Amino acid sequence: MLTIAKPRYLRWQKRPCGLSFPFLASRRLSSATSWPPRETETDSTTTLINYPIEEELLPGGEYRLRWFHPTRPGEMLRGRFKTIAKLGFGAGSTVWLAENVKLRWKTNSLPRFVCIKIAALDTDASGEMERSELIAFAKPTHEGLAFLRTPIDAFRLRGPEGTHSYIKDDNIMVSIEKDAVLTDFVCGLLMKPQPGHVRSKDGRVTHVSQSDLGPLRGTRLLPELADFDLSFPGLAGDSSHLSAIQSHRFRAPEVLLGCAWSYSVDIWNLGLLMWNLLEDVSLFERPAGSDGEYDAHVHLAQMVSLLGDPPRELIRRERALRNHQLERPVINPRGNECNTMNEFWGGPFFDDDDQVFRRELVDRDGGKKLPDTVSELAGDEKETFLDFASGMLQWLPEKRKTAKELLQHPFFDSLYKDRERDIEARRSRHT
Repeated sequence: MLTIAKPRYLRWQKRPCGLSFPFLASRRLSSATSWPPRETETDSTTTLINYPIEEELLPGGEYRLRWFHPTRPGEMLRGRFKTIAKLGFGAGSTVWLAENVKLRWKTNSLPRFVCIKIAALDTDASGEMERSELIAFAKPTHEGLAFLRTPIDAFRLRGPEGTHSYIKDDNIMVSIEKDAVLTDFVCGLLMKPQPGHVRSKDGRVTHVSQSDLGPLRGTRLLPELADFDLSFPGLAGDSSHLSAIQSHRFRAPEVLLGCAWSYSVDIWNLGLLMWNLLEDVSLFERPAGSDGEYDAHVHLAQMVSLLGDPPRELIRRERALRNHQLERPVINPRGNECNTMNEFWGGPFFDDDDQVFRRELVDRDGGKKLPDTVSELAGDEKETFLDFASGMLQWLPEKRKTAKELLQHPFFDSLYKDRERDIEARRSRHT
């Protein structure tokens, strides 16, 4: 199944915690686009690269690559959506910009562009579809829905190895300030060959993602939330989830310790994201062990080095859940079947003296502390920022500020004042 959406108000940008792709679907359609495609551009549209790129480099190598649909610029999908360029890729899908050619022919107006997410065959898109519909239709009058991707359509696409899930979405990533931004972007793509790698073994082409829409042409860009394929439904009351979530560097402490988690894990993510936006660095280095794979002990030691020792309450929770049996075993990244989340992450993590087991990993002497990581601000601005960020980077989930509380922080005072001046200036021009 594929999801489709119109790139309406969003500007595509790279994201520090991994790529996020357009998706969302409103209904499932049983019809499938035929294979091979009816209309395909020739290889002359591709500038050749002589080494593997993008989804070719994902874990699983050549075996997994076969499950990705071999989409090319110029393909006609479902008889109306003509692919223009690949916008991005992830562990289980690629995203393409396409033109709704039937709309253009029918109205003789500017073409309507859509984003199309094509799921790999070994990816179950049904959960994403269900969560997308749940989010879109749970409360259509909610004002927050304007900041989420809304469903448009979905259908299936037949490929050489099977039928792919296909989602049609209506946005990209951040506000497109003028219609000409996307139009010029498409014109530029059509005027030059798109780089890609052609495998000598079978001639399969993997294209480079085209995500640069050029310089900004305005000052107002509104972000929108998207990519809910790994999302979890909210639970009533004080209920929490107990499962593996989040990208490695952005993983909250309660998650890697195998403890229960809820909405506050997103606040921890936001706190870390502030450093990516302000300093263009990740607050925590790559938390990998000697084998190059993610190691929760290394990650925990980085947190202790930067934030100090965790409170005893968090240590107590880690101990209490060490032997909490899951409903069904889960496979961890190393391929081991685990019956507890503590086992999943490689625990236990604390000894009888409430110290981390891997003490040698903690830098207690010459290591940086949180204030040392901020170089772009100074004086009162720096202190205000650190106070704002510390409300998010708390060991205990319940100690983190809520989104509403964060919006009331003095960190935003200057933003509110600038907005008031802007509103007043506009009023003056119209009087």
